[in-house]
Amino acid sequence: MLNQNQQTMAQTYLFSKQSRDEVYDHETSYCFRLRRGKGWLHLNKKATELIEHDDHFELRLADWYINIGDKFISQTILRQEQCQELQEWYLKTKING
Repeated sequence: MLNQNQQTMAQTYLFSKQSRDEVYDHETSYCFRLRRGKGWLHLNKKATELIEHDDHFELRLADWYINIGDKFISQTILRQEQCQELQEWYLKTKING
């Protein structure tokens, strides 16, 4: 496994600041609130670069964490879908805001 500083960051997502739920952060993960009734998305801190901007977060996820490999295919697909949903919600509110 690559050292965190040597990881290939594969995918970037933009999330609304309102989706961040720091109360539910864990020592090893960031927490984001999904739409009503869908729960939370926890992203591994070692695989996530979190950059704060004025009105949103930019999240860069490591290649091994977001792209489909040999293991945990269903979890990876679900993570991709949840990240995409949070980004779409942010972009929709930005356009309508």
